[in-house]
Amino acid sequence: MTKLKFSPFLLALPAIILISIFAIFPIFQAIYLSLFDIGLLKQDKIFVGFKNYLKLFQDPVFHNSLIISLIYIAAAVLLQLFLGIGLALILNRENLLGKNIFRTIFLIPYVMSGLVISLIWAWLYEYDFGLLNAVLRGIGLSPIAWLDTFALPSTIIAYTWWTTSFAIILLESAMKVIPKVLYESAKIDGASSLKRFVHITVPGIKSTLLITLLIITLFTLNDFNVIFILTAGGPANRTDVLGMFMWRNAFKYFDLGYGSTIAVVFLLFNFILSGVYILAFGTKTIRGEIN
Repeated sequence: MTKLKFSPFLLALPAIILISIFAIFPIFQAIYLSLFDIGLLKQDKIFVGFKNYLKLFQDPVFHNSLIISLIYIAAAVLLQLFLGIGLALILNRENLLGKNIFRTIFLIPYVMSGLVISLIWAWLYEYDFGLLNAVLRGIGLSPIAWLDTFALPSTIIAYTWWTTSFAIILLESAMKVIPKVLYESAKIDGASSLKRFVHITVPGIKSTLLITLLIITLFTLNDFNVIFILTAGGPANRTDVLGMFMWRNAFKYFDLGYGSTIAVVFLLFNFILSGVYILAFGTKTIRGEIN
């Protein structure tokens, strides 16, 4: 009886060990390093307490990165959400010809790595030989320095193209669960497509919609692959999101103490975001999704 009682914990032990090594330990290590003036090029490790945190909150570059991150997250998440809903609605249509072909096309970006996606868009945006400027020249217009003049919107578009597939997968799956009889009854009663969407589809996918919103927001907050390869935070820090700011201080300037401080604050942002979600929607959303 005792053996059966503890067997679930024994089965979960390998996962707990891995999570402790690769997730929990780095968190405590980052908190520890944030209290020191330490770098790869410095011989001594000097305890400075919370001076790194005071320096961070007074740093104008951090303020800029925070603003850029909020703009980047808001734009990318809204685009992913609206495109995900729209494309999921298209794929959920019964009379759509070539549905599997369209589904495959929509999901191709999701199976690609961030490096491949970034290189594709770097070629598209390239000033002299890029496809977008080749089209502009072909119709008699001047080429555009996409990654200079429109640096932030360009990175948002590239990132959205890569990640929207995730929202499509979740939302289309949720739409398939909604009973078709509800749509048929509403159609017989004369409800328009818009009313059927507002009063049947949206309530039916509400739980999945809210969970999708949280996940893609966290993904967008923590990922900077596309920006790193396309602009590296430039030009003039116009695409310098928090992840890029953290990487530059820790691995370019070799200031591990300050970089760890940024990482800890970054982690707090993730906790705050998750907490806001839980407080706003409670656990009923998750229970509703499971049931």
